[in-house]
Amino acid sequence: MTTEPDSVPTRSHSLAVQLGYCVGNIGKSVVWSSFESIMLFYLVSIAGLGPLVAGVLLALSLCWDAIFDLSVARLTDKRGGAKGLAKLVLVGAPLCGTCFWLIFVLPAPMAVAAAIIACRIGYSLCDVGHNTMLIRVARAPGDAARVSGLRLVCSASGVALLALVSGSSLSLSDPAAQRQSLANGAMAGGMLYVATLFIALLATRSLAPPNRAAVGGASLRPIVRFTRDPSFRRLLSLAAIQAALVPLFQRALPFYGQAVRADAGWAGPALLTITLAQSAALPGWMAMSRRYPPRRIGMASHGLAIVAMLGLTIWPDGACGRAMLALLGGALGGMNLAIWALLTETVHRCGSMGGEATPVGLFLAGLKTSAAMGNLLFAGVVAAGSCWNSEAFLPLSATFIPILGSVTALGLLIGWRDSAPPQGRGEGQSGRQLKQAVSPAA
Repeated sequence: MTTEPDSVPTRSHSLAVQLGYCVGNIGKSVVWSSFESIMLFYLVSIAGLGPLVAGVLLALSLCWDAIFDLSVARLTDKRGGAKGLAKLVLVGAPLCGTCFWLIFVLPAPMAVAAAIIACRIGYSLCDVGHNTMLIRVARAPGDAARVSGLRLVCSASGVALLALVSGSSLSLSDPAAQRQSLANGAMAGGMLYVATLFIALLATRSLAPPNRAAVGGASLRPIVRFTRDPSFRRLLSLAAIQAALVPLFQRALPFYGQAVRADAGWAGPALLTITLAQSAALPGWMAMSRRYPPRRIGMASHGLAIVAMLGLTIWPDGACGRAMLALLGGALGGMNLAIWALLTETVHRCGSMGGEATPVGLFLAGLKTSAAMGNLLFAGVVAAGSCWNSEAFLPLSATFIPILGSVTALGLLIGWRDSAPPQGRGEGQSGRQLKQAVSPAA
């Protein structure tokens, strides 16, 4: 299977379109990072759920999210038309924003669980819609790394806002005051989620899907085609590691602060340090992407993450600890830029093999299923530490497991082999042209 050379766009969209699209990541990062960094602590320490119950709830919500992502992606490709992605955002953004606030307001555990599920449904609709738009926005050679970097800068802004709110809220001594402060922050976060996604929708309203048409056919056939593609399988494996194992330290921040410093509020400044370092490092990673493919950037960033985690294991406090947090932030910026640039380039390489939303939905499904397993793993770590009454178990697990994840990711990236460019294409990745064949069997 090959892609016609004249079907590959050569001109970038305007900077206004790219920035407008990327703004949507500000609100999305507030919601996603809340689930990744403080939600388990909130459910256990404030809402009153047991660690395993809360972990299973978050894992099930992400697994449902993954199944829903893939189903919505296939339905959008088959019947959504050119405006199908916009419809997903129009429905999902208000649902997710409202239910995100309700999680921190509703008192009954079952009501909180229902709000979490509804929030994740709305998030899934927007995630498929907004992330698939990346394929339309980053259509010219070199756009993948640039737009991915701009998305991450906007994501870092959202995480910084979350860090400020969570740090001030968790520093309060009264659980009721903590809950009220988090509820106020969640209301603002939900409104930000809706507003920024609508801005992204407005900026991309005139963009047409690649090849102007989605591919119909049997619902499972395109999924099988993508999963048979070696490059896409490697991408899914890398995404699984980066979602399940590498972020465990961020998930542990409130617990880590409580165990190491007797202060759960330390999570806010720590998350802010990581986020600011990520923002500061992103221009450098984006500049590197002009000369090096995303695979090389991923290798360098995972190497830095290993150094940072080893440093935090040895020097968790003081100036060295802060330096290691900053190094971790820089590493996260590189690995996130690499994974999204690899996704964009892989989807463009595959052409119209299964529609534009299907590969993104498949990627998101793998990402969220892996994140669910990571949340469940960390809930087990928290429960085991409580049962064994061990103060050292959780801090050591919070650094050792990400090290294991980055070592595994490095092995995948080192073994990653780019095949020859398709006929009619130029050379290179990211800053030049893609170096991968179009055939799924390549």
